[in-house]
Amino acid sequence: MSADRLRVVFAGGGTGGHIYPALAMKQALEAAVGVDAMFVGATGGMEERIFAGRPERLELLPGRGLRGASLATRLLAPMRLMSAVGAGSRLLREFSPDVVVGTGGYASAAMVIAAVLAGVPRVLQEQNSVPGLVNRRLAPFAQRVLASFESSRPRLRGAREVIVTGNPLRALPPVSRPEAAVRLGISQDRPTVLIIGGSRGAHSLNLAGADAAAVMVESRDVQFLMLAGPDDADAISSRFSTTPDVRAIPYLEEIELAYAVADVAVARSGASSVFELARAGVPTVFVPYPWAADDHQRLNAAELLAMDACVLIDDADLDGARLTDTLVPLLDDETRRRRMSTAMLDWAPEDAAGRAAEAIVATVKKKSESARRAQTIPGGGLIGISR
Repeated sequence: MSADRLRVVFAGGGTGGHIYPALAMKQALEAAVGVDAMFVGATGGMEERIFAGRPERLELLPGRGLRGASLATRLLAPMRLMSAVGAGSRLLREFSPDVVVGTGGYASAAMVIAAVLAGVPRVLQEQNSVPGLVNRRLAPFAQRVLASFESSRPRLRGAREVIVTGNPLRALPPVSRPEAAVRLGISQDRPTVLIIGGSRGAHSLNLAGADAAAVMVESRDVQFLMLAGPDDADAISSRFSTTPDVRAIPYLEEIELAYAVADVAVARSGASSVFELARAGVPTVFVPYPWAADDHQRLNAAELLAMDACVLIDDADLDGARLTDTLVPLLDDETRRRRMSTAMLDWAPEDAAGRAAEAIVATVKKKSESARRAQTIPGGGLIGISR
């Protein structure tokens, strides 16, 4: 680490949930100490789309994670991971980082293992209430683990130090509802339901949202904004081609626009969605992804649910009728929505990214101080300088 800049490798990807916290931490480090950053993901993940056109450097490792993989892919996984670790080691030699920050997923595993072998300090960042497999396995090999939830702590067995920061969020630019509505091409005056299924969309949310919209836009003064993902957006747009009251788009980088117009949201409860919606104070109906590992999406929303700050519907119970029956009372009860919004804002930490950045800087400084002590021989003199 130089006097004023930190060299950091952020490793992780596959979904926006692994990528956006890394971008948020990079943003906070830029404000605090200055940063030269390299992002490392895997081929075929959301990182290729998210970083398209962005100034950050992105490197892609070969291979991918094992969730949903075939038997043949699983059998080849050890060799592919070794290949990815080798590629990661070459990136570390070329970039010479002060620290590797892993945010979960296949690329995180490869780069953190490469960092262990190279003696580069490691920090892990865990988004969910139940830590993912990569972070659970690698926690004992990291100098620090940054957790979003206090409930993650006992599940990170062998970790040297766990710091609960909340989930790092991007610093979204402020935008007014009228401006956001103009930029999205929707009405600023009509109550707005936001359907958001994460960076890839959520098929069951899209189906239920479209069925609810078909009923509600006919009977009520309401409009729907659906961030439907690449697979469903065209079909929904075609279904509602004759009405301006339902707008479906595949993906929205400027997510602050959607939050600014939303009176109620319907969303999966991945960590980034939970923390961003809470920080924006958007009253939300959460529908946990039913096949999430260890049911972590349900647990992500548990604290808000206990505070009556959100509504939760099981995916198995979700259809257009159930969603309509849930949304109509919320839209009709402004007092309840205001109370939910206030509770969400009170729950969400204000500067998780800043706290995460402080922990990353402290990790590098501690390593540097240890190296200096190791170099000094009592009575004066130095031994060979190591990293």
